[in-house]
Amino acid sequence: ELGGAAGRAKDAEPLKLYAVAPVPILQYNPKFEDGFNPDRDMDFDRERAEKRKLKRQYKKELKGATRELRKDNLFLAEEKAAQEKKQRIARDEKAKSIEAFLSQQQFEAKLGSGRKTGKSKGRKRK
Repeated sequence: ELGGAAGRAKDAEPLKLYAVAPVPILQYNPKFEDGFNPDRDMDFDRERAEKRKLKRQYKKELKGATRELRKDNLFLAEEKAAQEKKQRIARDEKAKSIEAFLSQQQFEAKLGSGRKTGKSKGRKRK
């Protein structure tokens, strides 16, 4: 038995991690065109290409319209704020003039009450 095991050990191969060779990654050579235009749609289905073109145009116009609406809204808000500011200034000026008028009236009333006009009702001297 010992002789048989020794003979088999000579013929035995070491274990291998991968018995099968790895499959290489496929490489594709790019195809270059001399007259390439990135703006042109390369789709052969004309109907699908036209749909995509219309979608792009729709999105572009929608963004433009949204931008214009934002500008208009900003302009209207600024105009409204300016108009409210003018109204506030006019209201404040009117309030100041009324306050000045009332202050003047009060001042004159205080001066008038300090003066003695006419006959006094106090004791008469003989």
